[in-house]
Amino acid sequence: MSEGSPTAVLPRAENLRGMMWLTLSGLVFSLNFSIIRMLSHDLHVFEIVFFRNLFGAIVLIPWLIKAPRASLIPSRPVLMGARTILQVGALIVWYYALILTPFAEATALIMLEPIFAAIFAVLILGEKSSLQRWVAAGVGFGGTLIIVRPGFEVVTPGALLALAAAMFWAVYLIIGKVMTRTDSVTIVIAYPTALSVPIALVLSLYVWTWPTLEHWGWFVISGALASLANYCITKAYQVGDASAVSPAAFTRLLFAALAGYVFFAEIPSVWTWIGGAAIVGATTYLARIEAKSAA
Repeated sequence: MSEGSPTAVLPRAENLRGMMWLTLSGLVFSLNFSIIRMLSHDLHVFEIVFFRNLFGAIVLIPWLIKAPRASLIPSRPVLMGARTILQVGALIVWYYALILTPFAEATALIMLEPIFAAIFAVLILGEKSSLQRWVAAGVGFGGTLIIVRPGFEVVTPGALLALAAAMFWAVYLIIGKVMTRTDSVTIVIAYPTALSVPIALVLSLYVWTWPTLEHWGWFVISGALASLANYCITKAYQVGDASAVSPAAFTRLLFAALAGYVFFAEIPSVWTWIGGAAIVGATTYLARIEAKSAA
């Protein structure tokens, strides 16, 4: 078929749409993280995590009502419990990282999540490894070293927390991958979110401060932005090829730098840009590898 035929053009158009959706997700994530940091000026991180999961659980109620009753019983409760603890822990360390670390730097480091997930898939799930996977991991970790520059700069607690968050989310995703073999995606998402509410509430009781009316408004906006960002990411990889769409993830770093500058007067260092580019390049290369192996 000729190169100019509609069927040949369509994939390129769909990939462009996917990149636009992923770009939009980067903008929405940056706005949401800005709200989280602003809320942290008045409220403890434990409270923010509690309300984040509370509103997240409320949003999922319509899907749970529609789900068949038999599907509401998880087949692997131990894994479900582990996923719940990981969700609470990941949110806590990530929110602390957002508070302690410049926006762009924290965003670049959290983007190591796919690299960690690929490594854990080999170590935990026994997936087939390849030299290309390890090269991508090496480049990604090289980008991390460029950002934190151990030996040249003091490695900050915020940077370590961002790396911990990336690892927690990676294990969280791996467990979710295992669970979706026997449970529905809705249950795998809903249960950890719902179970996180009482856990986060217990932690919050020791530092509780009643939110003001303004805080409630920001929580509602934050919940809406989080849902929108996740929808954009899902849509991006639904309409486009992962290997083609992934490079647009670099826009998340751009938006994070812009938000940090506009809202918090932060200017990213050149090392953050270089290291962030290496991490995005590594995750893009990894996406291409996974796409080829799945073909």
